[in-house]
Amino acid sequence: MTITIYDVAKEAKVSMATVSRVVNNNPNVKEDTRLRVQEVIKKLRYTPNAVARGLASKKTTTIGIVLPDIADLSSAEIVSGIESVANMYKYNIILANSCDDQEIEKNIFASFVSKQVDGIIYLGHSLSDSSKNYLQDIQIPVVLAGNLGTDSEFYSVNIDYEKAAYDVTKEFLSKGTKNISLVIDKYESQKTQRLIKGYKDALASEKVEFKPQNIIDGYRTYKESNKLYKAVSNIEAEVVITMFDEVALATMQQALDLGMSIPADLQILSLENTKLINMTRPKISSVFQPIFDIGAVSMRVLTKIIDIEKAKRKGEEIDEEELAELKAQEKEMNLPYRIVHRQTTK
Repeated sequence: MTITIYDVAKEAKVSMATVSRVVNNNPNVKEDTRLRVQEVIKKLRYTPNAVARGLASKKTTTIGIVLPDIADLSSAEIVSGIESVANMYKYNIILANSCDDQEIEKNIFASFVSKQVDGIIYLGHSLSDSSKNYLQDIQIPVVLAGNLGTDSEFYSVNIDYEKAAYDVTKEFLSKGTKNISLVIDKYESQKTQRLIKGYKDALASEKVEFKPQNIIDGYRTYKESNKLYKAVSNIEAEVVITMFDEVALATMQQALDLGMSIPADLQILSLENTKLINMTRPKISSVFQPIFDIGAVSMRVLTKIIDIEKAKRKGEEIDEEELAELKAQEKEMNLPYRIVHRQTTK
């Protein structure tokens, strides 16, 4: 049988409000009453419900996290970073898998509202206009991790995708490679647009003609990429730059199965850098993204926003140092990255 706050109040011969004060460490409780209630809580093994406590305190110490795919390696590593900071600041997390479906995503946001989460970290690939408007209306603090919004309404934590694509493309061009393919996913997102811009700008800087067919779209997972090498060979690409490790792996395996030599016949580099790249043979070259840190920084930024918003609502004094830190940060935060050459590039 589930023990409720009513059961504790009845056993301790106090009001439910008093039990709530004891649970929330409110100082306005007599010491002997506090001890009596605590003894009953221990005896009945009562576990306070975070949502019920939030009804009174307006804070559930719970963060909602929206995942695009629960099996996605990058998302899993970001969540590890989020959790490390969440544990430090005594926050619980709720994971929800949107399956890349906007309708499911809307239901997730509504569920988070009903659970009175203190904040949301969004890991989805592309935040739709309807989702963005909904999040703005409910006024729950939101941070985008590993992706970009369409404006500066939300804080986001990433790497500089445009510069990363530029640097990688430029490096291959400087070594004399001209026919470079960029493989992107199917989402018309800010992230994709910036990768394309960086790629095009690098070509322009070396006076290399841009060929539209060299941007191949629609690939994110290993399964989706089962015929990618055919598309790559049709354009006689010398280098393939992919957004995701699974796509890089699929391309490499298809090439090897056909007797190609990597990197002699085809060079491959991924812009993601999950744990997968070190599990392959040959090991896949990549742009090193600090994926764990993206999650950790996202969570820390969210705690600052939550604390400041809470203080505003209660009319309490705001931590000026924390406020100054938040104001000093750009809404779009870019963490450092580097190019790591392993065994799939020359």
